[in-house]
Amino acid sequence: MSPRLPKKNISKTEWLVFLIIASATILSFTAIETGARTDGLLHVYFLDVGQGDAQLIEFEGKQVLIDGGPDGKVLSELGQVMPFNDRSIDLVILTHPDADHINGLIKVLGRYEVANILENFLENHKSPAYREWNKLKIDSTVMQAVSGQIIDLGGGAYIKVLYPIAGSSQQAKTNNNSIITMLVYGDNELLLTGDTEARVERELIGREINIDADLLKVAHHGSKTSTTDEFLDSVTPEIAFIQLGEDNNYGHPHPTILERLQSRAIKYYRTDTDGMVELILDGQNYKIVSDK
Repeated sequence: MSPRLPKKNISKTEWLVFLIIASATILSFTAIETGARTDGLLHVYFLDVGQGDAQLIEFEGKQVLIDGGPDGKVLSELGQVMPFNDRSIDLVILTHPDADHINGLIKVLGRYEVANILENFLENHKSPAYREWNKLKIDSTVMQAVSGQIIDLGGGAYIKVLYPIAGSSQQAKTNNNSIITMLVYGDNELLLTGDTEARVERELIGREINIDADLLKVAHHGSKTSTTDEFLDSVTPEIAFIQLGEDNNYGHPHPTILERLQSRAIKYYRTDTDGMVELILDGQNYKIVSDK
């Protein structure tokens, strides 16, 4: 794939209505134009939030935030890529309620008007952060994630929910309840994995769910609990993105994971060394820009 794409800065469209077509499991945006980014390019920002995950997807004025990292740093990162006076986000996806994913989203709910939330409800999760999250989300439309849902971004772009599997029981480990999604725009496919571990990776492969993608967000910050050889051979990515904090206490990314990527000639970007990473898609080609 050629990495050459133009980059433009165009203002945001305000998206006012979020329609849920439950029978077709399609979640689609309806909008009123107010001077949006109309470059026809899909932008994914892997925000540099330290030891945690946060990705902002922007396309034709729509904004989808997946996770928020461990603290309020996500607010400054969003401030770098969103217009100064923009205080709304169309959809927030909480992959799972571990602190390094949910804490920043609590800050986001305090700063931004969030129209919609997609999450995997975990009744047995009782952390203080999760309780605070459940209090703050009452002003948003909240939906349960389930495999097969399509989030229609318009213009041929969409996000497909791959996990949790419809009708399956919840996993004992919070990481293995992560929402897994595939972002699709034309020929471009980005697999977003939360903190999914090997057990769920095997389940996806065993169920013959299509996880083939040219772009991969490496699960669990590059931990050795995830990103097995079998999983990488099923995804066959060209590029991988690892979100983690500099000099973290967990040994992320694990050398084994980096070796697996290198042995397959998969180029990877790391937020601890590259800073915020922007992925730009046009439906056929992609371009990657990093802060450092």
